[in-house]
Amino acid sequence: MEHSFQIFHEFVWGFWPGVLVVFGLGFFVGYLASFLGLGGGFIYTPFFHSFFHLTAVQAVAVSLAQMPVSALSGLYVYFKNDKIRWRQGFLLLITSIPSAQYTAFAFGRFEDTPLGKQLYYGIPLSEFVYLIVFTVFLGILAIYNLIAALKKRKRYYEALSLVRSEPNVKSLDLDNQTNPKGLESNEKKSKITNHQTQFQFTKKSIFIVLLVGIFFGMFSSLFGIGGGFLAVPLFVYYFRMSPVEAVATSFLGIFLTSFGTTIQFLLLGKLHWELALVGSFGGIFGARIGSLKAVNAKPYTILLVTSFFQFLVVTWYLVAKLPKF
Repeated sequence: MEHSFQIFHEFVWGFWPGVLVVFGLGFFVGYLASFLGLGGGFIYTPFFHSFFHLTAVQAVAVSLAQMPVSALSGLYVYFKNDKIRWRQGFLLLITSIPSAQYTAFAFGRFEDTPLGKQLYYGIPLSEFVYLIVFTVFLGILAIYNLIAALKKRKRYYEALSLVRSEPNVKSLDLDNQTNPKGLESNEKKSKITNHQTQFQFTKKSIFIVLLVGIFFGMFSSLFGIGGGFLAVPLFVYYFRMSPVEAVATSFLGIFLTSFGTTIQFLLLGKLHWELALVGSFGGIFGARIGSLKAVNAKPYTILLVTSFFQFLVVTWYLVAKLPKF
């Protein structure tokens, strides 16, 4: 037991503080991951890279290994609330799973090559490339999600103001008094119609989902972030899902893609399973609470919180890991 968990001695404050911090981080990331649909690796990967001195590939492997358990916990809540759009989710998996497997194999092997080990500004080339690509892509997505969240927030309050205006309130009260059953029937028909329109696929939409699936799997294996940062905007803006439906459907892809990729990294000898095990225990509880929170969140909240944490992680990771010129 002591030998198996030796990696926790690498933590700056010692063995047991390391165990507690990883468990607590697992809870926090599980909560955020199920709330945002991002897999949580955008926090896990730089954390293990910085505080446990893991290589970039090892940090990604540990990050991905914690996703299947927490994702399954969150999926259960989304399934009970009928928030998963199965056809879009499984279509995404057609290309995301093989893409993730190939990227994990290539990324894991590159770190061990002479070129990958070559020092560049004081750090191995494989880690330097990873640092730049990670921060650039995450930074762009943070800006995109912030702008989208602010626009959605503005529309939300404009619509809310319109609904609360006096003529509309009186009209709604009158309709409820004269024909409440008819109103209820129309609402049900509207929900059914909206639900059905989400599954109208065209050749173009199928191609787009399959293309996004390639990048979903690639970035999942490359950064350990689940790929939800691509899938959630796609589902929200292209398929007109609500943010919580987009998160739930993305989580389906995260669960199955991360499970297969974890096995790949394990076979490559890159996975510190003890870190993943402790973090997963915390993630189970965090994901359950986060998914319950997401079900009742305002439409713009998920995107706004996503952009905030993406900015935070990019800033911290650059400060912590960027070579000092």
